[in-house]
Amino acid sequence: MTASVDVNQLAVNETFTFKIDTKDADNMPRINLAPLEKNFTIISGPAQQTSYQWINGKATSSKTLTWTLVPNQKGQLTIPALTVTVDGKKLKTKPIRMNIKGSGQVVNKDELFLLAEIDQDEVYVGEQVTVTYKLYTRVQMSLEDIKYPESVGFWTEELSVPRPPRFNQTTINGVLYNVATLYKVALFPTKTGELELTPMTVRCNVQIQKKRKRQRSIFDDPFFNNFFNETVQKVLRTESRKIRVKPYPAGQPANFTGAVGEFKLSASVDTDKVKANEAVTYYVELQGTGNLNMFSLPKLDFPETMEVFPPTASFEQKQLWDQFTGNMKWEYILIPRQAGKVFLPRIELAYFNPKDEQFHSISSRSVELNISPAKDQLTSGTSGFTKEEIALLGQDIHYNVTSPRSWIERGSRGIPIWVWTSYILAAGLFLAPVTFTRYQQQRIATTGQRMSHRALKRALKSLQTQSSIENVAFTVYTYLKERWQLKTDKMDPLFVEQELNGIIPPEELEELIQLLKDCDAGRYSPETMTDQDIAGTAGKLLKKMDSHA
Repeated sequence: MTASVDVNQLAVNETFTFKIDTKDADNMPRINLAPLEKNFTIISGPAQQTSYQWINGKATSSKTLTWTLVPNQKGQLTIPALTVTVDGKKLKTKPIRMNIKGSGQVVNKDELFLLAEIDQDEVYVGEQVTVTYKLYTRVQMSLEDIKYPESVGFWTEELSVPRPPRFNQTTINGVLYNVATLYKVALFPTKTGELELTPMTVRCNVQIQKKRKRQRSIFDDPFFNNFFNETVQKVLRTESRKIRVKPYPAGQPANFTGAVGEFKLSASVDTDKVKANEAVTYYVELQGTGNLNMFSLPKLDFPETMEVFPPTASFEQKQLWDQFTGNMKWEYILIPRQAGKVFLPRIELAYFNPKDEQFHSISSRSVELNISPAKDQLTSGTSGFTKEEIALLGQDIHYNVTSPRSWIERGSRGIPIWVWTSYILAAGLFLAPVTFTRYQQQRIATTGQRMSHRALKRALKSLQTQSSIENVAFTVYTYLKERWQLKTDKMDPLFVEQELNGIIPPEELEELIQLLKDCDAGRYSPETMTDQDIAGTAGKLLKKMDSHA
């Protein structure tokens, strides 16, 4: 088992490849990369690769894991010794020293960079912080991958994710740049203290001009510039930013549930006149700007004579560029069980406005509901539909007989037989295509199963017809593919061992793998065994395996 990198000297924000390679392992190695994440960032991986080869009649295999990493700082960095688990055994890699320079030869720092712009760095709990991530460039480049930040301690609401990003021109200190907004997000802190924004990482391909000798030639003409350009990969990251989160001031109301921003509250019903045992919808709507998804309404106390279903909530976000604004709606289904006049509860909500640093209270009006007696109601009790019956309304169809049935007098003549015959013939012609189509679909669906049942018969016939080592190997692989429905044409002993492990008994699997290896070895060393011997061994083994399948 070895660990290696493709380059030991590079610049900050340049990528390199880290590789773990194991020889003759049965399973892919497992590795804990946490120790190296302090000095390096994982850009992609792991990519898995398995190779198998024969050297002097002996089979060897290798399994490889590959990652793309980028250093987090300049100086002498070390990839520490890592613990790798291979087939249940724990092994240690050797440390790898890296020399990281402050700047590379790709582009200068002022030609390509990534910025995180925040509108404020000191807020209250639940107050919005708007972060805008912008890419500035003066060189030809293309975006390869974007890793969006996942900041701990914040509730996140996306405001804008342009796909693909659109570049515009801007001037900074008299220098012209192309700038694109990659991501805009509203962050709502959930706890007090100093919170850190995790960096955003962008991987891009940059075109640079190859260095040439200073002497003049016809290739100095701009027409030939593209012939001397090359594309290199560069990784950009935003700098670390801190947000100071303050607690709420004194005077917090008892019914405060964490609403921060500016809001309006309203309540209404779809109708204010309803009969007992009929459903009415009660709407509660909250409009405003702030942490709309971070708090809930206070519990509502409805009259005892009403049956109340749990509310359904919906949110509609307004497309504003910098503020998280929208409408939050709740819908209650109410079923009054008694006639009379009732008043639905008045809703009060306390919220904190960070602009004036004060607590405020808003409320909805009390909604009046006039309930008339039900048409068939004999008492004023709780007779009527249950919740389950209300849920089924609209799904059940109730049929009413509105006219007397037509009766046929006994002994009178019925429908002629030729009419029934015509109906039966028409129905048969109509159903025939459907039946035939279903039969074809069933045949197609069971093709693999039928091939599996006939796999042994075909394999034994092939072994009796031709017993060469090449045909034995081909026949065994074909049998395995058909019998166990393997979805590949590229099979070798290692693949067969991985796929059939746990499916057939271990001793038969071991015998099968040895047979396949003997077949492969026989191609290069024919004197090791005769064709008749290996064909007979293969036939007996297939019969034994098929009896347990």
